[in-house]
Amino acid sequence: MATGGPPALHAQDATAPHQIQWYEPVIAAAGVSVFFLVDNPVRSYMLDNQTTSKDDVASVFKKVGEPEVWALVPAVMVGTGLALKKPGLTRSGLRAVTSAALAGGITAVFKYALGRERPNVAGSEPLDFIPFSGNVSMPSGHTSTAFGFAASLAEDVHPLWAKIGLYTLATGTAWSRVYNNQHWTSDVIAGAIVGITSAKIVSGKWLAWGIRMPAVFTDGHQVTVSWRGTF
Repeated sequence: MATGGPPALHAQDATAPHQIQWYEPVIAAAGVSVFFLVDNPVRSYMLDNQTTSKDDVASVFKKVGEPEVWALVPAVMVGTGLALKKPGLTRSGLRAVTSAALAGGITAVFKYALGRERPNVAGSEPLDFIPFSGNVSMPSGHTSTAFGFAASLAEDVHPLWAKIGLYTLATGTAWSRVYNNQHWTSDVIAGAIVGITSAKIVSGKWLAWGIRMPAVFTDGHQVTVSWRGTF
């Protein structure tokens, strides 16, 4: 099924996308579970090595995973792209905010379903999972949106230093959540996986169950959305 007019600029690559296989999420989950072994040691290390300067750095990195960055920056990109008739800039902004939003939505579902207790709760342990309990530690929402945002923009920038910079910001966000004792290490690893996966799906490089994300077209004046799926 498809809607929309003739494409002026497609948001997805023409190369054949990777179809996510059923076993890949299983492997990812197994990989995340390995980090349960270091959750407590890392928490103790972070709490024992906190300083005022690190507090300030963590406060800055945390903002990358908040709407004033992952939503406002793409909004400026979209507005500037439309005003200056730069379709590529508009597309990049739309993809970035969509990737972050998708990552946030997926994260919210997992948080509710898993019900993991945060490390800052007195007596909490890494394996304290009570599904649908209202505990919302796993995955880390700040980390997933930061990586969704960064991974999406990294698809569209060419200099290696820019790609490294974007992922460094997202990694800093993950570090800040563990440093501030808001999340376990395994929480941020899971968040990073969700964020990167979301960006790959939105870009069209990965497919889940044969469903493509909506494609964005723009001629510099207006934005058109087209959706395709195989059932």
